[in-house]
Amino acid sequence: MSFFDATPSGRILNRASTDQSAVDMRIPYQVGSVAISMIQLLGISAVMSQVAWQVFIVFIPAIAACIWYQQYYLPSARELSRLVGVCKAPVIQHFAETISGSTTVRSFDHQSRFQETNMNLTDAYSRPAFHVAGSMEWLCFRLDIFSCLTFAFSLFFLISFPEGINPAIAGLAVTYGLNLNVLQAMVIWNICSLENEMISVERILQYMSTPSEPPLVVDENRPDPSWPSHGEVDICNLQVRYTPHMPLVLRGLTCTFPGGKKTGIVGRTGSGKSTLIQTIFRIVEPAAGQIVIDGINISLIGLHNLRSRISIIPQDPTMFEGTVRSNLDPLEEYTDDQIWEALDKCQLGDEVRKKEEKLDSTVTENGENWSMGQRQLVCLGRVLLKKSKVLVLDEATASVDTATDNLIQQTIRQHFFDSTVITIAHRITSVFDSDMVLVLSHGLVEEYDSPARLLENKSSSFAQLVAEYSARSNSSFQKLTEINSDSSQTTVHLS
Repeated sequence: MSFFDATPSGRILNRASTDQSAVDMRIPYQVGSVAISMIQLLGISAVMSQVAWQVFIVFIPAIAACIWYQQYYLPSARELSRLVGVCKAPVIQHFAETISGSTTVRSFDHQSRFQETNMNLTDAYSRPAFHVAGSMEWLCFRLDIFSCLTFAFSLFFLISFPEGINPAIAGLAVTYGLNLNVLQAMVIWNICSLENEMISVERILQYMSTPSEPPLVVDENRPDPSWPSHGEVDICNLQVRYTPHMPLVLRGLTCTFPGGKKTGIVGRTGSGKSTLIQTIFRIVEPAAGQIVIDGINISLIGLHNLRSRISIIPQDPTMFEGTVRSNLDPLEEYTDDQIWEALDKCQLGDEVRKKEEKLDSTVTENGENWSMGQRQLVCLGRVLLKKSKVLVLDEATASVDTATDNLIQQTIRQHFFDSTVITIAHRITSVFDSDMVLVLSHGLVEEYDSPARLLENKSSSFAQLVAEYSARSNSSFQKLTEINSDSSQTTVHLS
């Protein structure tokens, strides 16, 4: 996941389209052209050595000069080809973003700005592409010059043959001499073109060497099928950084989430809330320390054994192209009755029953034919099916309205009362009913206690966060009231 977080989609699409097309289509054809031209060159050279060996007096220095030009051309051509690949990725990236957000672009009347950006990116890509073509023409021009010179000297030697030579042999020598000159230029040109195309192979190999995640299953460390049974999460001196050269995000975090209790995690932006959740799912591996769930160090077991036993409702609800059934139960582990029960619990049962195909109703890409709230409820239905002992809410209600927020919170309280629920709070009020509140600051535990005790201490960071949230809410409400009042006065005046 860290690779996708740090790599723009344009670079990935560039490898999967342009570079992969070069590997599959153009490189095999280019290899065939090099092989054919080399065979023809060697065959004609063998014939010429028997008919008119004097041609080699000019041909050998000419081919040596062509090879020198080739070696002079290739380093610059390789770098230009790499630059073309690099400059093409932003064009693809911007085009994909523009298409996906075309409705928003038109709504704000920013078509001209996006068109101008697209033209600038296209110009930036065209500049190195033009230089690639120019450098190839530079090489071809010199190869053609040497070919013409070689052919002229070949004719001179053939004309100066003794008078008794067979005219047919002389004509054959002239023809093969011409072909020899053309082929020497063609061989060099094909080899250079193949070298340029091989940059695509180099770019794909860069992604093939990307480090992969740890194994999905570790046979010697398989957890018990009932794990986790209690849901206690013990974090000991946890240190996390996203890449080796970056500073620590979590700097020695130590705390315990009691099993069967609700724990809210709050903190300002950059305090490490989301990083902690990513570490629990091992999307980011810890640099030091450990996370122990019910006595098992999660870093020692397989990713599938870990992630299949923990549930999450993400901040951005995700639905995949397919059906309602495949979105709720992608591995086909549950019966239809269990799926309907989960849909009823998350208040989506009636909505799905209205559709003609019921559980087989179509879901388009990214769930575009479902509202944001419905997508979030589908994510809730997934965790209701799994009934995990550890449930993570990563700002799960940040993108939905207050009614859907209340529905999700009520459902979680009702059906996960005996599970460990870890909540990253977007609305500070969503952690008031938690058993414990963890306040993070710069990757360290600043406060960890029950909400009531933290609110009793007016100088606590949690109390200050609540006060700031209340002040912002009151200010927003006051502004909204003023806007509504102004609108009413305007309406009365117009009447």
